[in-house]
Amino acid sequence: MNKVILAVAFFVLATLHAQAQTPAYRTCDTDFKWKAAVEADPGAAQRNAQLRAFRQSFLASKQRGTTANGTILYRIPIVFHVIHTYGPENISKAQILDAMEILNQSFQKLNSDTGMVIPLFQPIFADCQIEFVLANLDPDGNCTDGITRTYSPLTAEAGDNVKGLIGWPSDRYFNVWVVQNIASGAAGYAYYPGINAAIDGVVILHDYVGGIGTSNGSNYSERSLAHEVGHWLDLPHTWGSTNFPGLPSNCNTDDGIGDTPNTIGVGNFSCNTAQSTCGAIDNVQNYMDYASCHYMFTEGQKSAMHATLNAPVGSRDNLSTPSNWLLTGTEIGRNIQTCVPVADFSNHRRGVCAGTAISFKDVSWNGEVISRTWQFPGGTPATDTSANPTVIYNTPGLYNVTLTVSNGSGTDILTRAGIVEVLPMPGSNSIPYAESFEAIAFPGGEWAVENPDNNNPWILTSVAGATGVKSLRLTNQAGNGPGSVDAVITPTFNLSNVSGTMLSFKYAFAAKNNSDSSELRVFVSTNCGDTWSQRFLKKGVSLRTAPNSTGNFVPVASQWATQSVNMVSGTISGKPSVRLKFQFTNVNGNNIYLDDINLTGTVGTSEVLAAKYAFEAFPNPAQDKIRIRMNLEQPSSVLLELTDLSGRLIHTRNAGVVAGMMQEEMDGEGLSGIYLLRITVDNERFVRRIAFVQ
Repeated sequence: MNKVILAVAFFVLATLHAQAQTPAYRTCDTDFKWKAAVEADPGAAQRNAQLRAFRQSFLASKQRGTTANGTILYRIPIVFHVIHTYGPENISKAQILDAMEILNQSFQKLNSDTGMVIPLFQPIFADCQIEFVLANLDPDGNCTDGITRTYSPLTAEAGDNVKGLIGWPSDRYFNVWVVQNIASGAAGYAYYPGINAAIDGVVILHDYVGGIGTSNGSNYSERSLAHEVGHWLDLPHTWGSTNFPGLPSNCNTDDGIGDTPNTIGVGNFSCNTAQSTCGAIDNVQNYMDYASCHYMFTEGQKSAMHATLNAPVGSRDNLSTPSNWLLTGTEIGRNIQTCVPVADFSNHRRGVCAGTAISFKDVSWNGEVISRTWQFPGGTPATDTSANPTVIYNTPGLYNVTLTVSNGSGTDILTRAGIVEVLPMPGSNSIPYAESFEAIAFPGGEWAVENPDNNNPWILTSVAGATGVKSLRLTNQAGNGPGSVDAVITPTFNLSNVSGTMLSFKYAFAAKNNSDSSELRVFVSTNCGDTWSQRFLKKGVSLRTAPNSTGNFVPVASQWATQSVNMVSGTISGKPSVRLKFQFTNVNGNNIYLDDINLTGTVGTSEVLAAKYAFEAFPNPAQDKIRIRMNLEQPSSVLLELTDLSGRLIHTRNAGVVAGMMQEEMDGEGLSGIYLLRITVDNERFVRRIAFVQ
């Protein structure tokens, strides 16, 4: 009746709401994942088969523990690796402790609702006599609270990729990775024993950890971790070796556990305790089914898990040994020390307009923070001791932030350089605007990059250009792996007198292969970069401008595409401080290039400002020089800029601080046609058309 399962166990779940809505069933990539795992480690299948053979002999010889229920037979060190980008997936220690309590209750038959198990299955309702204990020593023997926190955008499309970021030896620790989203759509998954040690453990969504915090608190969500641990201890689903419950053909398979009735499984996340599908009442309340009422493991499942923890293959047999308890700090009666806290706050560069408040949050970890000191050079206040301070920056510039945290065990200091970028209000650039990157320092000024993975960032290159010989390039051909996210952020624009704003830019991109689904997005901010909203997305085949290439892609002239983005919305046009972000997410992409960023629109109120300052420009048309006259009632700084219609700067004249009647000249020698004269008086800007003839 039993069927040996040699597959990656994916626990695919749909989102559950607090109102206990029935989720839609979603399939998983079991076959694909197992096939990929065996290809990477051909011995995995053989090792798992050896473990199953050991299980049979273990059970036949009754080597399993016979200690009375209520006594712990196996004590397993566990570590939670929280992979986050400072969002809700960076769950609290309290939520993890709640998950630990629920997990241990599940494996020790201590849940308050054990009476919900129907009488038919009460006789085989098992106390598995397994305890999970958060590690108190890390692999180097340092103090830990059993929780690590790692910043990585990979959390948004997680899988085995996050395990390369951090993972402790799987023969000493049970690794659990907590993530924002799993790429396959699953809520969690685990590998059976025998898998490569580098990927051994459980990956689970943050909202399926425990019953508080980001969890919706449903039975299904808070006990999903127990389901995944069952897989990790070599328990299949109750219906057998697939992730497709509810199929009549499942009566022809089984889970290899003697006392779990043959079943097709629950395919709709319901909880019908009278369900009978293969000739007997189904054990729908079992943790290894998909019903919405997880309550029990059976005695047979308990014995199978005990066999796994004794098997000389699969790396589980060393976990619950006195020597390993000493190495991981999980021995019974250990005097738990308070660890030195690790100072932490968001590493996102924050852009704000001058005079705007910005909030910070202490998310330090590993040890309780007893005292803290923030330092905000250039901000008000300059120092603070609260957990979540608010600071105002009045002067444009880049500023460091330092957090010092302490407790009785020690102190940690974190400084993030240039983490706060304060920009002028209103923005420093006017419309029309054009940038072809031919004469620019990048990054520099207000131009910035985001490179959270510290891999290849956007750079200025002279290997290709849509106009001229320069452009911006993101090198993905090597160095930027799948899931890397990099961005270019523009200077600020004053659109307060602009309507009908339009963005255009040119780009060139090649994929490495047809499976590429890389994405280019454009975001806009109307508060100098403090918050962003998406205005453009292109991905996959539609993003490509050149044939696939695995070499170092450099575009030719015909491989540049022009893209326009509508910015006419009143939420953008008319705003005094607007900033753009070009963000590329790599999957299997080659290099991408960006050039010729242009902003255009209809500029208003120029007539009002020209009248206010009694502005005159003559002669107009002019041949070689144009004279400018203005009357300034109070001392004001004056900047004159002559551009062509694309926004390319021709001449600049800084008149300095002027009061009363001002007269200046702008050189137009050799110019012919219509040009724009931008006049900036303190924080006010207007534009006049100028004609030159030869």
